[in-house]
Amino acid sequence: MASKSYTWQEVAKHNTAQSAWVSIDDKVYDITQWLDKHPGGREYLELAAGRDITYLFTSYHPFTEKPTEILKKFEIGNLVSHEFPTYKKDSGFYRECREAVGKYFKDNNLHYKNPLPGLLRLSCVLSIMIFSFYSTYFAANSFWMRFLFAAVFGICEAITLIHQMHDACHSSIGPNEIWWKTIGRFTMDFLTGGDMKHWHHQHVLGHHVYTNVMGVDPDLPELAQGDMRYIVSRQVYNAIYKIQWIYMPLLYGFLTVKIRMQNWTTTWSTLMNGPIRVNPISQGEYYYFFISRAINLGYQLLFPMLFGVLSPLQVIGFWFLQEIAFGFWLATFPS
Repeated sequence: MASKSYTWQEVAKHNTAQSAWVSIDDKVYDITQWLDKHPGGREYLELAAGRDITYLFTSYHPFTEKPTEILKKFEIGNLVSHEFPTYKKDSGFYRECREAVGKYFKDNNLHYKNPLPGLLRLSCVLSIMIFSFYSTYFAANSFWMRFLFAAVFGICEAITLIHQMHDACHSSIGPNEIWWKTIGRFTMDFLTGGDMKHWHHQHVLGHHVYTNVMGVDPDLPELAQGDMRYIVSRQVYNAIYKIQWIYMPLLYGFLTVKIRMQNWTTTWSTLMNGPIRVNPISQGEYYYFFISRAINLGYQLLFPMLFGVLSPLQVIGFWFLQEIAFGFWLATFPS
């Protein structure tokens, strides 16, 4: 029997727990029955549903061919069109790199998802955050000491995202979904007030697959004209870009404010993150989103207002300083 052909739009319709399709190397697979059996948990498959995940599939299964063998039983047809640009097939270099890295871990008896180093670093950063938070809002310190500690707190927020949250976002800290969800959502959703769902779409589905591809990578300007940043040559050049080295560092401080607004205005409302589609969101996920926002603002603003030594206006002022330090560090020191 001839294999059936599907367009990317037909695949995109199957993006729920009741019907999950994906395409890999121009083959279409119905993975609905595999959602609860996936060793990596449901979340990443639900995120992948309705999409071409050719490049993600290999990068998230770097040291084994077993997933490829399992996948064959779910094949239902061929993909005849693509939502986004496609790349040339791997010439073998990437496979050789994966084999060399896998051999290194095996020869040195290391596990590439060992969470201990990350947890040790996280405990150190959390200790600094607790001390800085207390010194900003509860201790008898001078204005400039509070200023310093508020900035340190904001920098530490950025550090937890750059390291532990980023690793959890890529399922690379701990052996299973429980680890990734716990560490990722603690650092992103509750500790710093970000949103893991937004980040999964922007970073995992967008930036890592279509790095610096304008029109697909959400980290780039969406339009060729009108953005404050000049990043790629496809943009229409504006004279103001000559001094972006002056004004952009100032705007970096507002990065977290921008991201928080985008969480509300794009991912959770329009179901888009730049060009990346967001799959249907359940009512329980919306409840979680609001509760996690409330908890973050509760401990960062309400708690100091009720029990600290500063006035509400002063608390808001130092919180804003935290945000500026947070955003500037996040944008300037991504390592």
